Amino acid sequence: MNEYDDCWLRYDRVADDDRRAAYRRRCSHAYVAEKSPECSAVRDELRRALPDLLGRDPHLWQHPPETVAGFLAVGTPDDMAMIAETVDVDEVESLADGGYLLRSVTWNGADCLVVTAPTDRGLVYGTFHLLRLLSTRDPIDDLDVREEPAHEHRLLNQWDTPFHRSVERGYGGESIFDWERLPDLRERYEDYARLLASVGVNGVVLNNVNTTKPPRGSANDAFDAFEGWQLLESGRLEDLTGLAATFRRYGIRTYLSVNFAAPMLVGDLDTADPLDEDVREWWREKADEVYDLLPDFGGFLVKADSEGQPGPYDYDRDHVDGANAIAQALEPHGGRVWWRAFVYGTHEDRAVQAYETFEPLDGEFADNVTVQVKNGPIDFQPREPVSTLFGAMPETDLGLELQITQEYTGQGVHATYNLPMWKEIFEFDTHADGPDTPVSELFRGSGEGVVGVGNVGEDYNWTGHYLAQANLYAFGRAAWDPDVDAHAVTEEWVRQTFGADETVVDTITGILHDSWEACIDYETGGLGLMHMMHNGEEYLENHYYPSPEEWPGYHGVTEDGVGVDRTETGSGYAEQYRDPVAERYASVEDCPEELLLFFHHLPWDHELEDGTTVVQRLYDNCFAGVEEVRRLRARWRDLEGRIDERRFRHVSERFDEQVAQAERWRDVLTEYFYEHSGIPDERGRVPAE
Repeated sequence: MNEYDDCWLRYDRVADDDRRAAYRRRCSHAYVAEKSPECSAVRDELRRALPDLLGRDPHLWQHPPETVAGFLAVGTPDDMAMIAETVDVDEVESLADGGYLLRSVTWNGADCLVVTAPTDRGLVYGTFHLLRLLSTRDPIDDLDVREEPAHEHRLLNQWDTPFHRSVERGYGGESIFDWERLPDLRERYEDYARLLASVGVNGVVLNNVNTTKPPRGSANDAFDAFEGWQLLESGRLEDLTGLAATFRRYGIRTYLSVNFAAPMLVGDLDTADPLDEDVREWWREKADEVYDLLPDFGGFLVKADSEGQPGPYDYDRDHVDGANAIAQALEPHGGRVWWRAFVYGTHEDRAVQAYETFEPLDGEFADNVTVQVKNGPIDFQPREPVSTLFGAMPETDLGLELQITQEYTGQGVHATYNLPMWKEIFEFDTHADGPDTPVSELFRGSGEGVVGVGNVGEDYNWTGHYLAQANLYAFGRAAWDPDVDAHAVTEEWVRQTFGADETVVDTITGILHDSWEACIDYETGGLGLMHMMHNGEEYLENHYYPSPEEWPGYHGVTEDGVGVDRTETGSGYAEQYRDPVAERYASVEDCPEELLLFFHHLPWDHELEDGTTVVQRLYDNCFAGVEEVRRLRARWRDLEGRIDERRFRHVSERFDEQVAQAERWRDVLTEYFYEHSGIPDERGRVPAE
């Protein structure tokens, strides 16, 4: 048994004799370029995958084989005359970085497959695409695939805390990175790089964005220190060289989260003022040192003036001053600053603050600064409206930040699939440039992209829940192509992870796609409510248990009604959208029901379109969410005997916990709604007997 799970890179043997024979004809022999670390990774992956898939060891050639019926060729047209003779070289060269072609061709009478690209990174992605087709049992005899990424940057943000091996929101266990043993490497590092490259991720921020200890008494005070700033120390940077080389083989650039006050914490300066020339020179010297050791280093991620982190406000500067001071140091090396727009402080409504802070700064950030914006205005809630910054900063490179780890949606216990949520975000029409300006079209520039907060850890299954692996897979596939069909991506993952049994594929795909709405119902009651969860014990932050009384400002529950007025008569958040979006959200009649209480404070007995009152709909949704999770658990139990016992038992136990917790959420929330509204459930369920 492997030390840990192979996730979707299991490469189960192809059982169908005819399909296996077709695969063997074109893939038993492989002619692969040998010029780069990426090509070496391609050869290694073929050595891993093809024996398991085909039941036969492949023969890897250093020249085109001439006496075989067919073979696989992987390389650029410049690498191989055979490829230059069988594909349109101009078409290959026109592809974006990371793009690739897969073609079934005939060469010298042999049936061949060609994987080609203008860059070696593209060869890695193209090879994994081919292996995905073999794993999902797709035909390859007439293959003609042209792929290039929609977004240049597709990054993972690790929440790993160096030197403690803890992971903030670490629902999959402690950090996979053994920081104290670096530069010594573990096999798991390479396998993580393989997982990321197989879905097109091309960058990884190695450490937690919280890079210093929060103020004493804060929710995160349990952690002895967030010491990520220490990674900028010379000895620590040297330790990262082997890890960076491992990711480099798979076309993945490494990044670091840095503390804004690093010139003081790491250097010997008494200020971090971004306009101080000694501070700017410190950043330049540090960048030179980093790139001497890590020549393909991607850049720095910065969280400033948020949740106790230092920032330019400490010196009466703005975010442009702060970001550009660091950007000027990275610019000669091609590095980029990812500057988070997650800022909030004493404002009455946290939702409005990111827009009010950053929109006036549009066009002032350096060309190598990307402003990284969370998908919604609050904080990765089960459902939020899309951030108003998307479409509001046309002269600034923006990055969309999504959360893969399930901070507010059941953590590593509940089965909650994020892809339907992400598709809703990508497809949201901002009207930033008139109708048909979806969010997905706003990140196509060279400095823009999509970022995911990662969910892996040291657990055997990587993510704490076998079904949570689907979220990591789906993030990569959606970041590569936000227009991808959600059901097709889900089926891909299920087939690669659980096999080709159609009952298994249909059942697990259905479970995943029904899970998100169920979570919304039992954790919030729906209608746009949020932050109904526990903030934390004195020494451990926890968003797992229901505790609506802790966050009244976010859900607006009072005796007279529920919801928060974010129209022009309230905080004005709705007015930050472009029309007609602003008009729709500002109107009680036109606002989508699933976001109604996010934008409006309404009486408990306000009637919805179908005549149901608000409080009754909240009751009904809480109960419906529980019933849906019970149904999903029953569907999973029907798979007994169709999948291996280890995974079946693990997910079954998780579903038992999820049902119990969903019932707990239902009971706490419905009692809370009843206590404040005084209106009993018309179906006799609340108050409980």
